[in-house]
Amino acid sequence: MAVMDGKTLGVIGGMGPLATDVFYRMVIDNTKAERDQDHVNMIILNHSSMPDRTAAINSGDTKDVTEKLVRDAEFLEQSGACCIAIPCNTSHSLLPYIEEAISIPVINMIREAAAAAKDKCRGTGSKVGVMATDGTIRTGLYTGALRDIGLEPVIPSAANQKRIMRVIYEGVKAGKPVDPLDFEMPEAEFVNAGCECAILGCTELSAYRALAGLSDYFVDAMEVVARKAIVMCGKELR
Repeated sequence: MAVMDGKTLGVIGGMGPLATDVFYRMVIDNTKAERDQDHVNMIILNHSSMPDRTAAINSGDTKDVTEKLVRDAEFLEQSGACCIAIPCNTSHSLLPYIEEAISIPVINMIREAAAAAKDKCRGTGSKVGVMATDGTIRTGLYTGALRDIGLEPVIPSAANQKRIMRVIYEGVKAGKPVDPLDFEMPEAEFVNAGCECAILGCTELSAYRALAGLSDYFVDAMEVVARKAIVMCGKELR
């Protein structure tokens, strides 16, 4: 049953809470609005007790996470959402199960970010760096999506992947300062490899971008979804 007038965006959030807060702000900042009514209606389900997605993928047991994501999506659909955004890249490995359970669209963060990266590149065969959790890297979400559209994904070295995980888990998720070198060294690896851009494929990295003021070398997957959601909800982009 709809609880708001007009189109409403459903958000499965809390993965993590800061990233969800940044996503909400991205929707606001990217909407052309002069009054409250010009903004997007949203139902934000901040499910911070959701089990860790990377840990579930690494363990091979994703049943609990999948069931919770499906229940959240069903709740948002029943509450009147016209579409759903999930500000968590890693959870998109379970997207087919969610889509099967509901009749409203879920914005595919991986495909949308890959397409946005292509727009920044010179053409087929261009290299694109991927910054993401171990779980997202392991599932091949971005490598597959980029190859499908003719781009060459570049994954960080093992040492730099550990640095990215420190930024995500020991920095942003823990609410502690990030060592800038933990971000700058993977970035330098991408530049040296000839990547024309790099995807921030974890919403904690999107939150870090907001804190650190990163350059437009990076494609922010979460902001891409925010802009897509605005359009799907019938509002104007800023």
